[in-house]
Amino acid sequence: MQKTVAIAGTAVVSTLVAALAVMANPTQRQQLIDTRQCEKCQLDGATFYSFDLEGANLRGASLVAAAFQGAILDYATLTDSSLEKANLALVKLRSADLTGANLKGAYLYGADLEGANLTGANLEGAILEGANLRGVDFSNANLQKANFTKAQMAGVRTEGAMMKGAILPDGKVAR
Repeated sequence: MQKTVAIAGTAVVSTLVAALAVMANPTQRQQLIDTRQCEKCQLDGATFYSFDLEGANLRGASLVAAAFQGAILDYATLTDSSLEKANLALVKLRSADLTGANLKGAYLYGADLEGANLTGANLEGAILEGANLRGVDFSNANLQKANFTKAQMAGVRTEGAMMKGAILPDGKVAR
């Protein structure tokens, strides 16, 4: 019994240490705030609520579960970045470059992505409810099971996009 408890306790501590090891790098977080330059930065779980990061360079950055709610990221470069499960509600990403970005399960409720490039991006299971997606390029993107309920999608490009199971603005499910 004691051996089992010791093993379980060790597993919990190991898991906590591993989780802390992948948390946002505070130096890189401050670098982004000060310079808007942070290519390939490790910012998983970082918070940037309502920050003005217009034009920021986050190419290849790891932003898993990061919180940007209400932030301004217009014209930002997020090419090949990982934003899996990130909170991007009410974020302004107008004309941002998210080519090849991983936004699987991201929360983009009410976000403004007008004119953004999401070519080849992974938005599987992402929530884009009520988002402004006018003129967005979703060419070759994975949009499976994404929720576009009440999203504004005039001029959206979806050539080659995978949309199976996506909830369209009118509430219908794509096949």
